Amino acid sequence: MGDPGGIGPEIAIKSSKYFAGKNECIKPVIFGSFEHIANVSKKIIKTNTPLNLISPESSLKKSYNNEKINVIDLSSKSYDSVKLGTVNPEYAKDVERYIETAVDFSLNGKICGFATAPINKDMMLKGMARFGGHTELLGYLTGSDDFAMLFYSKKIITALATIHIPLSEVPAKITKDLLRNIINISLNWIKKDFGKKNPRIAVLGLNPHAGENGRIGVEEKDYIIPVVEEFRNKNENIEGPFPADSFFAKRYKDFDLIVSMYHDQALIPFKLLSFNKGVNVTAGLKIIRTSPVHGTAYDIAGKNTADYESMLESVKLVRRISENRNKWTER
Repeated sequence: MGDPGGIGPEIAIKSSKYFAGKNECIKPVIFGSFEHIANVSKKIIKTNTPLNLISPESSLKKSYNNEKINVIDLSSKSYDSVKLGTVNPEYAKDVERYIETAVDFSLNGKICGFATAPINKDMMLKGMARFGGHTELLGYLTGSDDFAMLFYSKKIITALATIHIPLSEVPAKITKDLLRNIINISLNWIKKDFGKKNPRIAVLGLNPHAGENGRIGVEEKDYIIPVVEEFRNKNENIEGPFPADSFFAKRYKDFDLIVSMYHDQALIPFKLLSFNKGVNVTAGLKIIRTSPVHGTAYDIAGKNTADYESMLESVKLVRRISENRNKWTER
């Protein structure tokens, strides 16, 4: 469900409604507050699709209703006082419980994976949650240290070497160990979770013109090129480092996955190409987790104007990854 004050409940309801009554193999269940989902459904979206309350202890197969919007109620308090479009820190621990339960259901095979609606870091930390963001919490809950932030769309797939850190700190983070780890995670993901047998991987440079052989920065020469050569020596189909500006003009179409050095280097072209249909994936986890590429959008919360396409694509990708993992296991 995500942040109760943001657009998470709205896009969760709209995505679930999309599948209601259809002969689909995807059967979404919302983890959250039944009361809040009911309020948003009736007062904001004004949908006629009924809700189905499911107890967290019950069997999903027996309790699921394909004609309704299915909700597992995990709330600990009333949601009548939620202020849409603002920070509601008193619900932070409930939001954390929703994520924790989805992880538990995934680890125990009750669901094949989950798509998380957006949360607000300020809300989570003010509400004394253990972590501000999804990624750190998911790593803790699954006991995973090696995972990567990856962005998927039908037009482009990119993984980030560094994530949410100041740009001034990025060069010091670009090391051989970091790059080996991110490329390994990316390769494993696109082979196992995406079903690509011999993927073409592009690695971007950090500096303008990919450093110009050390004249505009040494990271390419000292770290990126040696690691790319290591993977080429293992017969991986990998190239780079490419200058990011000219690469995104045309060359990105030649590759299955792009390893980017920092957040905006990847996300500016990605969102230009795929903002409404893009999906954020936490690659490298033992569970499957996706999410929309946008945030809580407090400015439009409660207005019934939120575009749910990114959430819908996130749900669909969970199913695709699950099917590919099963095929990989059967080999």
